[in-house]
Amino acid sequence: MFKMLRCVMSTREATNKKLIRQTISVCAFSTNNRLLSGYDQENASESRRQSVAEYYAGKSVFITGGTGFLGKVLLERLLSTCGSIDKIYLLVREKKGQPIQVRLKQLLDVPLFDNLKRVKPSSLSKIVPIRGDIAKNKLEISGEDEGKLIEDVNVVFHSAATVKFTDDFRTMMTVNFEGTAKVLELSKQIINLDTFVYISTAFSNCNKPVIDEVIYPPPKPIGEVYKFIEKYGDNQEKINKFLDGLPNTYTFSKALCENLVKEKHGDLKTIIVRPSIVSPALQSSLPGWCDSWVAATATFSDVARGLTRVIYGSSDVTCNMIPVDYVCNLAIVAAARGNPSNETIVYNSCSYPTNSISWKHGADLYLEESLKHGRVPGSLRPRKVAVSTSPLVVSYLTFTRQTVPAFLADLWLRVRGQKPRHMQMQQRSVLLRDLLRDFTSTKLSFKMDRSQRLIATMSEEDKILFPCDPKTVNWKEYIKDFYNGVQKFMLRDK
Repeated sequence: MFKMLRCVMSTREATNKKLIRQTISVCAFSTNNRLLSGYDQENASESRRQSVAEYYAGKSVFITGGTGFLGKVLLERLLSTCGSIDKIYLLVREKKGQPIQVRLKQLLDVPLFDNLKRVKPSSLSKIVPIRGDIAKNKLEISGEDEGKLIEDVNVVFHSAATVKFTDDFRTMMTVNFEGTAKVLELSKQIINLDTFVYISTAFSNCNKPVIDEVIYPPPKPIGEVYKFIEKYGDNQEKINKFLDGLPNTYTFSKALCENLVKEKHGDLKTIIVRPSIVSPALQSSLPGWCDSWVAATATFSDVARGLTRVIYGSSDVTCNMIPVDYVCNLAIVAAARGNPSNETIVYNSCSYPTNSISWKHGADLYLEESLKHGRVPGSLRPRKVAVSTSPLVVSYLTFTRQTVPAFLADLWLRVRGQKPRHMQMQQRSVLLRDLLRDFTSTKLSFKMDRSQRLIATMSEEDKILFPCDPKTVNWKEYIKDFYNGVQKFMLRDK
């Protein structure tokens, strides 16, 4: 009965939208009598006539992963820059018995949304929470909510994933791979879907020295992956050999997801956006905003607090940071420009090769900025970070520059009758450093030709509203916002 009703409604309600889009498409491409392939068919006339905000006017989007770091910024960017957007459906998982309305309130109760609440409070009413869970059967979405999505959505942004490198292999596959399959299947049912956007990672193929904006063959056949998990579970030694040169199960699962999207997207116009190391915001409504201890954010903070004084790598290994708002803006622009081909197209969102900074230089700039504000109370005395590719040298420097000072500091606390803490903090910082070893010590090259061509199609106004070109990042100035953001939003309670 529901399917019959849906067909009748879609026939009546969707016809006008389809006709309008078809008319625009014909007008846009009728003047272009060249035959171009893939995304090089840059919507030559339409892209320069229609702004990004105009594209989203009257449209509805569906976001998974909206409660995460990147997802929050994507939500804020759409509401702040696309004032005439119709609705934003947000997949929200019930957590610890909290209803999704409570979780949505918590999501919006962060400083990132303060400006919206002050300037455009009515825009928040455009958010429609959808109860669901990408790890559950059929996303655990109700029939009523599924009907809303199928009838109303025009763009899907799938960013939900577990990014914890320490999650077990099965969980990584359940959430990242199987979750993507479920979102993709739902998206195929959406009647008026323009574009499906999958947020991957630039490191999904980091076992290759040069990473182009293409989809590479999967690291292993999917059947072989599940057979391995059944047989070996979380045997880390076996897993390391099985990953085909990839550093962890997260990047491995993302490589599999990209191939899944490529092979199973059907008739969907599909785009993959690959961010590198996502760092605090730069030019959004709240420069420096962050709410996640990941990669460079945690590493640089540990350097400034005297916890990390040596890392794996060399002074010229690129820390491929990209501000979170730049990633979200690129995804928003890519969806607006669409994909005129039946092939899945890929955009790398990275600072390399156009404007890169090394891990060593980034850590030094962060430390320099932190020292302007005085030493963090209760921390060890920070020092410039040393880098080495030799495990023996790193172990020696860790013992002499980190373990011994932490032990002595804890001994002094015990003498004063206080609870020791430095050795425990030291162990955490070493664990993080070792988890990031492949990223801090491996020289990788990324290509961004397609991303740069996309940016070239943007008007000057859109470049201001949706900054996403890494060439515009001034690292020394950005690190100031980076540092202040960590202090204000991550360490405010400490």
